[in-house]
Amino acid sequence: MTATERVRAMLEGKPVAEIGASGWLHSPGIDRGTAEEFSSEIIRLTDYSRWDVIKIMPNGVYNQEAHASDIEYFAGELSPDDLKAKRVFHIHNYLIQAPRQMEAFPVLNVSKNKVYQREIANVRALAEHYKGTVPILPTIFTPMHCVPEFVGGIEKARWYYENHPEAVDKMLRALVQTELQLVDAYIEAGADGFFFAQRYSNADILSEAEFERFARPYDEMLLSRIKGRTWFNMIHVHGARNFFWDQFKTYDVQAISWENTPLQIPEEERATVARVRRITDKVLVTGTDQFHDFYGTREEVLDCFRRRVAQAARESGDNRLIFAPGCSLPLDIGNETVHLLRVAADEYNAGKL
Repeated sequence: MTATERVRAMLEGKPVAEIGASGWLHSPGIDRGTAEEFSSEIIRLTDYSRWDVIKIMPNGVYNQEAHASDIEYFAGELSPDDLKAKRVFHIHNYLIQAPRQMEAFPVLNVSKNKVYQREIANVRALAEHYKGTVPILPTIFTPMHCVPEFVGGIEKARWYYENHPEAVDKMLRALVQTELQLVDAYIEAGADGFFFAQRYSNADILSEAEFERFARPYDEMLLSRIKGRTWFNMIHVHGARNFFWDQFKTYDVQAISWENTPLQIPEEERATVARVRRITDKVLVTGTDQFHDFYGTREEVLDCFRRRVAQAARESGDNRLIFAPGCSLPLDIGNETVHLLRVAADEYNAGKL
């Protein structure tokens, strides 16, 4: 059974004998290289771990790069603290310094933008290599998700939401017009679906009313654009608790990604697999804690993953589960450690756990 066949079986409601597994880790520098360089690295990691889904991990500010933000990408050896915090770039001058700049935010021509063409070429290279045997999901940072790196961080973004909502609306309309072109181009290049990253997913950072005004309408414009043209789409519900589940359970996607075991959150406040399974019948993509589970000796990490995968699979109840990270992982974690997700999933599927 190919990875695509396994995932399609999950979506079609057929009995699924095995859970899936997928891992992702940023590749700083390589992710801004040629399509040949980046796709080769993704292929190497995918084939080694036999991932059931390719969630493409692009340069995390590729939209800002496409808009010619003043970004310094760090070169050379990074400190352990920088790696752990995923500090691999610095934006020197944010493009948005005043509401009027939001109001005049441009719509880019994706077909003529070198950054977007680089990302599209990578998808095309992966599609040509795998020929439909592994689902390929480029990452789309939703319009509202993108705002902080244009204005100077989440707190600054909040100032605009509260004081200049009409200017925010104009900027979001421009961002989504660019992203509509981008999803079209990704689909033409061979994408099977998308990983939609939405950092504004919980009540800890904005109100439900703000979500309904600034986030959901633009997310749904993207989802409407791809409807019937892709077959496996995933929404990443970002954060640790107080998620907007009433909204996300109605999103027209096939899978939900989130952090189900954040150790910094009390057990009774966590969105466990069991709780989310009661909310939705979508494929669940989750299983680990990004800040704790990937650290220790090989055996310590593997033992942790064994416990995590057994619990997640038991709580899902139907094997419609892809054992995976939630958010992006710190960069002091190596690919061999991420590979242990596959080892633990294989042991579970073989009945050893």
